[in-house]
Amino acid sequence: METAMSKRLLTALSALPLLLALGACHRPQATDDLIADARRYRAQGDAKAAIIQLKNVVQQQPDHAPARLMLGQLYIESGDMLSAEKELRRARDLGTPAGDVLPALGKALLLQGQYERLLNEIPDDPANAVTMALRGQALLGLDRRDEAKAQFQQALQRKPGLAEATLGLAKVALAANHTDQANQLVEQAAAQNPDSVDALRLKGDLQRARNDRTAARTTYERILSMKPDNVQARVDLANLDIEAGQFKDAREQIKLARKSQPNSLLILYSQALLDFREGNFKTSLEQLQQVLRAVPDHMPSVLLTGAVQLAMGSYTEAEQNLTRFLQANPGNAYATKLLATVALRNGQPEEALKLVRPLMKETPDDVELLALAGETEMRARHFDKAAAYFEKASELKPEASELRLAHGISRLGLGENPRAIAELEHASQGGPAGGRAGVLLVLTQLRGKQFDKALEAVDAMIRSGDNPMLQNLRGGVLLARSDVDGARAGFLKALELDPLYLPALDNLAQLDIVEKKPEEARKRYEQALARDKKNVAVMTALARLETRLGRTAQAAQWLEQATRENPNATAPAQLLAAYYLRAGDKQKALTLAQKLQATDTENPEALALLAQAQADNGQNDAAIESYERLAGLQPKSAAAQLRVAGLYLQANRLDDALHAARRAVTAEPANVDALLLQNSLLIEKKALFEAATLAQGVQSRQPDSPVGFKLEGDVLMAQQKHREALQRYERAFELAPSGPLVIARHRALLAAGQQNEAAAAIRQWLDKYPADQPTRIYYASALLAGGDFRSASAQYELIVQRAPDNVIALNDLAWSLLQLKDGRALGFAEKAYQLAPKNPAVADTLAAILLDKGNTARAVPLLKKAVEQAPSAGDIRLHLAQALLKAGDRKGARGQCEQLLAMPDFKGQAEVRALMAQM
Repeated sequence: METAMSKRLLTALSALPLLLALGACHRPQATDDLIADARRYRAQGDAKAAIIQLKNVVQQQPDHAPARLMLGQLYIESGDMLSAEKELRRARDLGTPAGDVLPALGKALLLQGQYERLLNEIPDDPANAVTMALRGQALLGLDRRDEAKAQFQQALQRKPGLAEATLGLAKVALAANHTDQANQLVEQAAAQNPDSVDALRLKGDLQRARNDRTAARTTYERILSMKPDNVQARVDLANLDIEAGQFKDAREQIKLARKSQPNSLLILYSQALLDFREGNFKTSLEQLQQVLRAVPDHMPSVLLTGAVQLAMGSYTEAEQNLTRFLQANPGNAYATKLLATVALRNGQPEEALKLVRPLMKETPDDVELLALAGETEMRARHFDKAAAYFEKASELKPEASELRLAHGISRLGLGENPRAIAELEHASQGGPAGGRAGVLLVLTQLRGKQFDKALEAVDAMIRSGDNPMLQNLRGGVLLARSDVDGARAGFLKALELDPLYLPALDNLAQLDIVEKKPEEARKRYEQALARDKKNVAVMTALARLETRLGRTAQAAQWLEQATRENPNATAPAQLLAAYYLRAGDKQKALTLAQKLQATDTENPEALALLAQAQADNGQNDAAIESYERLAGLQPKSAAAQLRVAGLYLQANRLDDALHAARRAVTAEPANVDALLLQNSLLIEKKALFEAATLAQGVQSRQPDSPVGFKLEGDVLMAQQKHREALQRYERAFELAPSGPLVIARHRALLAAGQQNEAAAAIRQWLDKYPADQPTRIYYASALLAGGDFRSASAQYELIVQRAPDNVIALNDLAWSLLQLKDGRALGFAEKAYQLAPKNPAVADTLAAILLDKGNTARAVPLLKKAVEQAPSAGDIRLHLAQALLKAGDRKGARGQCEQLLAMPDFKGQAEVRALMAQM
């Protein structure tokens, strides 16, 4: 039977325009003819044919700005917003006037739900009514209603009758529950624009909101009479059928919609909603993940995903999606109740209370909400409030045994034992709550240290019907009473009833470990395993025991056995793969991670494990693909997108890295790492206008945060405006002093020619915060680069004192001391090499010190190995050539020099030629 919660979900989910997948073909033809064809097809309403022609144009002339602009506009008309944004940005970069491209770009961002980006990138131009209306829609999407209303009103003053602005005001009225006003505005927009599909759809949505489904159906059908292939109207009809429980009719509407656009993500969403209502959670989630991979900000899909994940027990993922939905739709009752339920499942009653209490004021007689509030208050140990909620819920629904059980528990918490016992006795007379009532009574008495009463209660239950759970509970009561022998007897009795009862096994093992008899604990688990040689839980318990005893290799063996005996068991396999990664066994980790992911393709933990294993094995492309999929499963998390960006950067794919950074900022607009990365990539690509816009947007949203000022300072540094950059860094530092800002100020001061001030500022910081290792490392590196080896070595020695195994500091300290002819250089270089024998830079430093001491016999092999490890490192190859010449191997030295001369980017060509002159 469908619950009240699932019914109310339907009113909370309103489908938004989604992307359509369109194909393309190629027909060689002159560019002007292709453009003319595209315009003709567009006028005839054949967007698909027009897109094909324009694709042919840009294939022949990639820099054809008008074609890019028209292509972007057509993609919007076709519903493919991602492609539209890409083409419109390209058109803008190719010099298309802002007045032509920005309205279209704004609409593409709006229909993706990219409200913040729209406000950052589309300027507030009082002369442009269309962009004002777009900004109003974005503000409304961010729930900034007053600002949105002002934008729509200004747009209408500029251009009376603008449908987008009138409909925007209708949405503002609807958001404020002024439905009559919203209806009037919609009717006005429809009268002024009788063929406006947007006006008709909003009219149908309003009719549906007031439960006038017959009128809504008529309106949606009118849209289909005007545009028979309109997928949105077809899906709206399907949603009406789902609301009415007419699932067969809904499937037929979805089937008809697929005939028009078989790859429509909008249809996937509607199918997911239908699957959810029918209880097909896994299938529903698969459909939703496809939608969110393409349109991460489709809020109805985000909400439905949270509901599905909660139903499946995936609480972490459910929390992420529900929180994200509520950020965009504050106060939504259905989502709030779901998120409160997640908080309870995660053991966070105080968080649940923050969500539930405001709802109680709005709907005080909602039995479902009363039960949730009661459970929440009870988990927070507010037993008086919990009791009141459960009592009221029981009065409204007296036949519910679960409510009486909960009421009894809350009364126990208040110490009102007589009333509590009465409720528990009532609960035990029927329903699934009966068995739990006695157990919860015992547990409550234990918490109250009423050990004798708890023992009496559990013994009474055992007399009514013995089982291993009750004997284990009896052992726990006796252990709480400090009767260790009695507790052991209770746990052993539980195992007599069920030799594989794991809670009793774990309790006995705990007693063995406390008594310093780990072999006894191991023996118990092994005896249980002998009864069931494939028992995953027992083997995993053995692995935990071995890990606790510090025997990690033996723990891995048990996990390997559990995985071998139970190839479909995910828990031990995940533990084992993580162990392999920690142990450096990269290939084993990758093989197991691949198997895990293939078993459960949409499991975020398995996917994250696979991505990490792929990255550790140097499979960057595969790791990127896995992290991209993980980001689709966790659209609110910036972490996955940042990992994607990092891998793209390693591959020198800056455009892709920037795209991933943008997605990270979209997922978490306040994520500092994501903002800094996006800004640095924009600067790297010399997109300084967009970088400045990003910085200013952060400043306007977070005026008390240093981040926006740091971002703007970085942009000004790229523009060689060093003093202006310093001002921004100083402002950021005033708001929140930090090491990274000290470093930024130091760089700006140096660039402005204020060397003394730069040194004084950073030394002052390090004197105050001597443990700030990253800032000290930066300062030491700057001194080293400036040739101040004495000061650099002093800083590196301080670093090494705090971090004796810091390879970079050891290596640079050794190099600085070498320049100073300090005999301690060799010792630091040797230690760095011991820690990182495969690091070519470390080997190079050690070899240089050995050569300085005349030990060519050891230096040459070190340099040869370093060159093998880093064949494109010209400096190391030059050092090898010099060492070979010093060792008398002129032929070998010449060979290295010839390879260096073949490296056009190597800057030491003159030094190479001078060396060759000595041969």
